Amino acid sequence: MQQLARIDTTLLKWAYQIPFKNSYLIKALIFMGDAPFWMLIIVISALLGQFLNAPSFETLAISLMLGFAIGNLLFSQLKIRVNRQRPYANASLQEKLNITINNRDPGHGSKEQESFPSGHVFWTTLCVSLICYQFSWSGFFIVSWMVPAMIFLRPHLGVHYPSDALAGFVIGIMLAIITLLLLPLVLGYLEFLKAFSGYVYGYWIFVLTFLIVGIKSWRKRV
Repeated sequence: MQQLARIDTTLLKWAYQIPFKNSYLIKALIFMGDAPFWMLIIVISALLGQFLNAPSFETLAISLMLGFAIGNLLFSQLKIRVNRQRPYANASLQEKLNITINNRDPGHGSKEQESFPSGHVFWTTLCVSLICYQFSWSGFFIVSWMVPAMIFLRPHLGVHYPSDALAGFVIGIMLAIITLLLLPLVLGYLEFLKAFSGYVYGYWIFVLTFLIVGIKSWRKRV
């Protein structure tokens, strides 16, 4: 365990000490790894699915909503129950590494005791996995780069340990698998509901309600 902890802190020091510039690219990546960005993707996918009659996008929107619903239950509990101090708040760690670590993402990493796991890596991995499953290689080439970028970015910003990012990745993969296992049951139920005339209205009421609840839940986390 000590060897793993040493590797973790060594990687943290390496990632953090790479020259940092608060550029538009960094700001864009921070936004793209957060829940509101993926909620925007849900809206776009739902719109494309409904108005362009594109079943693949409708299925993606449903799978993302399902993944979010399951993932939020687990993720929120981990954040509450696992109290791990963020690198920038860990004075003894900084003394040991002989560096000063600042919070380079105060908008998302202000809660000092909620380092584990990385939410940005978790949500990105979950959503990218579902997109890649839905659109195969085309989806992989378009969005897969986001996962390693987010795994590096969070320690680089001083708000997560590499192990936090790795945990977010593993949990995201696990939740994506669970989502895909449950998805056929949800799609089958929706096919049954489509026989009713008010399905479209009910669908969009559900999407809007989901987004409102999701945003409220996200605001509590940040």
